[in-house]
Amino acid sequence: MPHGDAYDADYYAMSRSGIGRKGLVDMLRDRYIRRHILRFKRSGRLLDIGCGLGLFLESMLPPFEGYGTDISPYAVTEAQRRLPQARLFVGSILDGLPFQQTFDVISAINVVEHLEQPERAVQMIRAQLAPGGLFVAHLPTIGNRVQARLYRGSYDQDPTHIYRPAGREFRALAEGAGFKTVFETYSPFFFAPLWRALPFHPAYLVMFQAV
Repeated sequence: MPHGDAYDADYYAMSRSGIGRKGLVDMLRDRYIRRHILRFKRSGRLLDIGCGLGLFLESMLPPFEGYGTDISPYAVTEAQRRLPQARLFVGSILDGLPFQQTFDVISAINVVEHLEQPERAVQMIRAQLAPGGLFVAHLPTIGNRVQARLYRGSYDQDPTHIYRPAGREFRALAEGAGFKTVFETYSPFFFAPLWRALPFHPAYLVMFQAV
């Protein structure tokens, strides 16, 4: 995994059309994720792993109490300006989490694909969740030829994407760490049963509950 300083202002300028602003796709995705989180948890402590500029975390406040970590000092500084009420820290999930308390929700939006040890990360997330807590992950996956082709034309442009599982492989990894799957779909997310049956887009959204 690259050093945190690699995720600087230039990285965010490359990965986003406007630094500190959501594109339409991300805005719709985050609204969709929020709605599904609220099906299971109405409030509590939410930790966003790889919080970046704080854009997803911002969408969850309120009703949640916000916490976040990111390996990028630049991103955490910008996110703290955006969310002065949140508790944010610089650090990698692979090095452990700087929190004594457990969480009701832990999210990892576009994070796991950057990790050299995704199994370790998922195990650490499981250990930090309260009983019945929710783990929400969003990541690009390659599970068939269509997804592979779309991946090559988009996500492959980011050289820090080093973990490239199929959705079913990531689901099995999490279930092996003590989670049960409670919801999953692929982009464009809406009409979830259709895209579960016909997964053509790499973007995979899955929600697990700690058991």
